[in-house]
Amino acid sequence: MGPAELIGPLEVSPAWYVAACFVLLLVLGNFFAPLFRAAAGATPSAGPRIPIPVRSTYLSRISAVESDLSAEAADVRESAQELATIVREFAHDAWGVKAEHLTYRDAAVAGLDDLADCLLGLYEAEFAEAEPTGLQPQIAEARKLVARWS
Repeated sequence: MGPAELIGPLEVSPAWYVAACFVLLLVLGNFFAPLFRAAAGATPSAGPRIPIPVRSTYLSRISAVESDLSAEAADVRESAQELATIVREFAHDAWGVKAEHLTYRDAAVAGLDDLADCLLGLYEAEFAEAEPTGLQPQIAEARKLVARWS
C-alpha cells in the first residue's frame, strides 16, 4: 500500500462552523436575556394576577346578592352571610388563602387588611342586635375588594 492509496482526512464542512456560531449566539442571548429585558423597560410583576373570569364571576355573584336584597327575596342578615361567603371564596380562589372559616381578626393578623375591613362591615350587619337597614356600604366594599385585586 503506497501513499497514493491512502485517503486523506475529512475536511470540516463550513456548515459546522455556521451551526457552532448559531449555538454560541443562542447561549450568549440566553445569558444576557435579563439585561435585554431590563434595557427594553420590562419590570418584574408584583405577584400573580387574578384572572378576569375569577373577578367577573365574583362581581356577578355580588350583584345577584344585591338584586335578591332589593327584590326582598332575602333578608339583610342572610344576604350578609352570603356576601361573607362570597368574599371568603374569592380570597381562596384569588390568593389561595384557606378562608372558609376566616374571621376578620384572622385576616388582619394575616396581613389581608382589605379582606379584614370587608369582613368587619359584614359582621356588623350580620350580628347586629337590631335588624340592619341595608347592605349598600358592605356591597360596595365587597365590589371594591374584588375589583382592586387585579
